[in-house]
Amino acid sequence: MIATSTLQQSVQNSLKNLNNLDSLKKLFWSQLNYERINQELSRRKFTDIVKDEIEGDPLLLAVGGANNAFHVIYTKLKSENLSREAERRIVNQLLKEHPYTLFIFSNQSQSHWHFLNVKYDNSIQKRKLFRRITVGQGEQLRTATERISLLDLEQIPNASPLDIQTRHDEAFDVEAVTQEFFREYRRTFEKVEALIQGIGGDEHKRLFTQKLFNRLMFIVFIEKKGWLQFQQRNDYLKALWEDYKVNQAESKYNFYRDRLSHLFFSGLNNSPEYDITGINNGGFLKDLIGSVPYLNGGLFEQDKDDKNPQIIIPDECIDSILHELFQRFAFTVTESTPLDVEVAVDPEMLGKVFEELVTGRHESGSYYTPKPIVSFMCGRH
Repeated sequence: MIATSTLQQSVQNSLKNLNNLDSLKKLFWSQLNYERINQELSRRKFTDIVKDEIEGDPLLLAVGGANNAFHVIYTKLKSENLSREAERRIVNQLLKEHPYTLFIFSNQSQSHWHFLNVKYDNSIQKRKLFRRITVGQGEQLRTATERISLLDLEQIPNASPLDIQTRHDEAFDVEAVTQEFFREYRRTFEKVEALIQGIGGDEHKRLFTQKLFNRLMFIVFIEKKGWLQFQQRNDYLKALWEDYKVNQAESKYNFYRDRLSHLFFSGLNNSPEYDITGINNGGFLKDLIGSVPYLNGGLFEQDKDDKNPQIIIPDECIDSILHELFQRFAFTVTESTPLDVEVAVDPEMLGKVFEELVTGRHESGSYYTPKPIVSFMCGRH
């Protein structure tokens, strides 16, 4: 049996290079130990709407379990966008003859992929619960790697299709990802809180730390929307950090002071009407923070603590947030419904984290709660 760490590294490499059908076959046939089939499925019984959404025939890629009754089916969509509505229509058509199945979709160019699990809830109606893992350009792969590695059939030999389906249901469990994110969030939060210098009082320091996390988390979500760009890169925070490490990472420099404070207070909080820095028309700030939008939400208004030069946020704080938290998890701004959820961190999930750590104990300072983030991300598209 392949060791867990070795399997995960192998799966991660496959997901990182997932840009054609051959790489998908390798993932299931060689690494996850499903039986190869490679059989096209007829679209003859499909509705015209579903036929028009598919590029070619769906492919029964692999099977597993007793009597090979668990299926893995791949479908390429005609569109460059992975439409959840189209996927649901296709799944509903295929489920009639393939009740135990993992569905995989790609866009037309095969640059983005959805791994889709269908589970039935406990209601009398037995409603379908759609759970997705997204893989592709610009996506963090650690969560996808960990969850998809759980699908390895070598770990459950001679399993029935129901056993395999149960394993898939567990791998696509959003609550498991939520709990893991909360544990890592709390650990990173406490580490960063202890490192911040120049601010007295446990309560005061905790609120200041929470404000920092809120702001950075907000950046992560608007980065996912493609609103931020640095040196023509959309992985904004990573690009900003790498440029800083190359050009300014000396003892006299500080990432928060020299980059993030300009981003927060001269970029995101700088109305175009009063764009005295010329940030989006060139100027030195564009070299420091790139192209960013003005956000009229109050989250980036500068307060007394923000203006206090005695408060120091060491680079180790930002390094921990970016690499021990943000790069460990996938984030999504796709609006979820109770029946259709992406296995990733979304603004609503973030609200639960904030409630556990902060809310209920503070009466002032709206930016200490998730409401600005959640309402903004859910209200603008």
